Amino acid sequence: MSIAEHTLQEFVSGLDFGEAPRWHDGALWISDIARREVLRIDAGSAAVTRAFSTPGEPSGLGWLPDGSLLVVQMEEHEVQRWDGVSLAPYADTSAFSRWKLNDMVVAASGQAWISNMGFDYESEPACTTVLVGLDPQGKPFAAADGLHCPNGMAIDPSGTQLVVGQSASREVLQFRITASGELAERSIFGTLPQGGCSDGLCMDAAGALWIASPTTREFLRMEPGGRITDRVPTPGRHAIACVLGGTDRRTLYCLTAPTLSLRAARGTADGRIETVRVGIPGAGTP
Repeated sequence: MSIAEHTLQEFVSGLDFGEAPRWHDGALWISDIARREVLRIDAGSAAVTRAFSTPGEPSGLGWLPDGSLLVVQMEEHEVQRWDGVSLAPYADTSAFSRWKLNDMVVAASGQAWISNMGFDYESEPACTTVLVGLDPQGKPFAAADGLHCPNGMAIDPSGTQLVVGQSASREVLQFRITASGELAERSIFGTLPQGGCSDGLCMDAAGALWIASPTTREFLRMEPGGRITDRVPTPGRHAIACVLGGTDRRTLYCLTAPTLSLRAARGTADGRIETVRVGIPGAGTP
């Protein structure tokens, strides 16, 4: 079967380095890591509003059951909680995360999982690390180990399965979520094509994943088992992260950048959000 190919349309430009797109309460939310800002984007007008600034580099985002927003602070090994007015410390993961924190997904229960790079990808050889969990009170623990730079994650609609992309491996992993938040029954959801790796990802209603593959400059739709059905090329740019949103959750919001270096991205305003309409709506979290 042939792979369907799609073309992106520019939606928002002028970011430094966008990450962790989330569709929430009728709007798109992202982190601009290099500018240390969390942004809210109106889906109709594409108007960008700075929701708040952060003391460190923000990445993963997710909402608690009370409506407050958790935001990862990468270098600080912290998660902060924004109540709509101010930021306050929520969790310290330094006992479990060796290098920078990265993405995060938050379940309806208030449990959360946070990826961390495990090594400085700009200067160090790759090594494995743990996936950090947070219980509903913000207490950290090691949810799973032996991951190769875990990155984007998604929870299926049943809330029982967590998929995890890896930026230092072609394998996308799947786990069963236990009552404690620890992850069990590790398996391979699918393997990306040669040269590919996973940054951010999201799930659709058919149980397939949309995956940002920065090394091959494309977004790919992968079915369980690994078959690639759709491709969205990003010529000259790296695919960073994506989420399905819009009123029908059939707009794939795609974050792209010309560099993978956060240092090089600062002050460039070269990051973008681009979009493509797809046939199957989003499901699960994010």
